[in-house]
Amino acid sequence: MSSSVFAVVTAAGSGSRLGYDMPKALVQLAGVPLVRRAVDGIRVAGVDGVVVTAPPTHLGKFEQIFAGEPDVVVVPGGSIRQDSVYNGLLEIPRLAKRIGKELDERTPVLIHDAARCLTPKRAIRDVIEALEGGLKAVIPAVRVTDTQKVVEPVGASSKIERVIGQVDRAQLRGVQTPQGFHWETAMRAHEAGRELLANGVELTDDAGLVEALGEDVHVTPGSALSMKITTKLDLVVATEILARPDQYQSLLDE
Repeated sequence: MSSSVFAVVTAAGSGSRLGYDMPKALVQLAGVPLVRRAVDGIRVAGVDGVVVTAPPTHLGKFEQIFAGEPDVVVVPGGSIRQDSVYNGLLEIPRLAKRIGKELDERTPVLIHDAARCLTPKRAIRDVIEALEGGLKAVIPAVRVTDTQKVVEPVGASSKIERVIGQVDRAQLRGVQTPQGFHWETAMRAHEAGRELLANGVELTDDAGLVEALGEDVHVTPGSALSMKITTKLDLVVATEILARPDQYQSLLDE
């Protein structure tokens, strides 16, 4: 079993869809910034050191949030998520040395979104334990409950589409974070991903980079609480959950 676990928390996204003129991760949920909740949540699950990737224009604000916490370091994010994650991964060896934690090729590294700040401890621990058990790449995911249709556009209309098929939802999973990898696997995947980017190929998640290497990716159970807070409605729902712990405590304590 590994003696340490590290994480990169991506927090460089815009808050425009939430209706805020600030980075999304600085938006407050029940009085606490999303990034603060996300970092505290993965710490409780057993993460020893965290790298937060923040917008270069707001580094100072993020650094203020985590001032005096040696196990958290803030670094500039990139123009796209893939660049931000890579910047965060590069900082992990320096963070490990600074806090006196072991880092080797099998050390679990989680890549998490600040916007999924309500992810319960159980979902995070499942990923960590699967990595410590020997799997190289592990992602939390939930079953897809809606019927899935394949469509094509109709004429020039942006509102009307035609159904051309249906996908078997039993085989589908909605992917969440934190996605977890052995340190060597994460670095190898992102190094290869930079070459793909140079050739105009951008993959939407870290597991996709591992799949592009031909490596297996395994799935653990996600959680309804791992919703990504992206829109105003998401923020309303998350606020309601925290305001009624008597109704949602069993989920919060997973």
